[in-house]
Amino acid sequence: MASMIASGHLFALPVFVVAFLILLSIIVFSHEYGHFRMARLLGVRVDVFSIGFGKPLARWVDRKGTEWRIAAIPLGGYVKFFGDANAASQPAAGVVEEQSKDSPWTTQFPRPGESAAGSMTPEERRSCFHFKPVWVRAAVVAAGPFANFLLAIAIFWVFLFSFGEIVVKPIVGAVDPDSAAAEAGFMPGDRIISIDGRPVRDFDDLGVAVKLSSGERLTFIVERDGANIALQATPRREQMKDSFGNTVEAGRLGITADPKAQAQVRYGPVAALRESCERTVGVLGATVKFLGRLIIGKENTSELGGPVKMAKYAGQAAMSGFDKSAYAEPPGLWTKLKVSLAGFANLAAVVSISMGFMNLLPIPVLDGGHLMYYAYEAVARRPLGAKAQAIGFGMGIVLLASLMLFVTWNDISNLLSQTS
Repeated sequence: MASMIASGHLFALPVFVVAFLILLSIIVFSHEYGHFRMARLLGVRVDVFSIGFGKPLARWVDRKGTEWRIAAIPLGGYVKFFGDANAASQPAAGVVEEQSKDSPWTTQFPRPGESAAGSMTPEERRSCFHFKPVWVRAAVVAAGPFANFLLAIAIFWVFLFSFGEIVVKPIVGAVDPDSAAAEAGFMPGDRIISIDGRPVRDFDDLGVAVKLSSGERLTFIVERDGANIALQATPRREQMKDSFGNTVEAGRLGITADPKAQAQVRYGPVAALRESCERTVGVLGATVKFLGRLIIGKENTSELGGPVKMAKYAGQAAMSGFDKSAYAEPPGLWTKLKVSLAGFANLAAVVSISMGFMNLLPIPVLDGGHLMYYAYEAVARRPLGAKAQAIGFGMGIVLLASLMLFVTWNDISNLLSQTS
């Protein structure tokens, strides 16, 4: 199932496209709704809430005057505040000529007569995003990525509280010959306690740490015959299969779990919330580490993916419950649907965390770029000059466009390599 497209089963293509659009819409809506709710809470008028870009396919106006849109190009979305010139929240004409009157912490329009913006009423000024104190603008901008993290926590919580999970204890079942683990002295029955001082709770913790540490010497504390001993191993970068059967490159230690070391764990509401928060922080930490290793050249840029890769994984997750090889005996339709839903929801949570983090990067146009500008304003007690902001936005657009082209080329190249 994992390689349906690669194997020529193009009947699965519509499922992949629909799954991708649903996945993206959920994450984008959550992100933009975070901006929207915080803006409403802090008295900012919202003119447009759009899912998608381009020509609106459907639109309606709520009782507070916000126009809601579903647009033709479903590859993102935006919230446009009163006073914005565009979807990137650049200030409209008049706002760019900022000056301080009553407080250096408040962005002001030109005085009446200097531009059309000067004719705004006091009520309009109070609801304009660009008139708000810097902390209000920062809170509205940060609410989008924060909503992505909350979405992931909510998804994890629902499934952990409802169904629990199967936990594989970090006990070595077998050691591959001629592997990094064999070289380090690992033995069947070893229970891994920590890696470089970080506790290891289960085999998933171990897998994430090892995959993101190829070429790095790690110190493992293992329990053997009632005593703790230290072992040092350097995971080797090798090709392997991910949970969907795709070929990836990552660090490999060369051990497998003890098949008897599995346990079903149930969570109460509080314990499920705590575990969900820890899981979200863990995914965020793994994302940060991957990006850091990528920058210094320890990860291959071919692992970066864009819309095509996301669509592929969304489709594979949505169809995961129908993979016959995953079952010892043929399951019923309800079981297949539950497995597919769980796989799709877990992917949505992980992607939501990654998107939240990416939006916090200090790149103009992204939320992190706006926060960078606001940080300057908070320290300098005056906004960054309009010309400097415009240059920054232009550079941000070029950078994002270049990155999108690069990851799309990666996606297509990887897809073609798997079909050849």
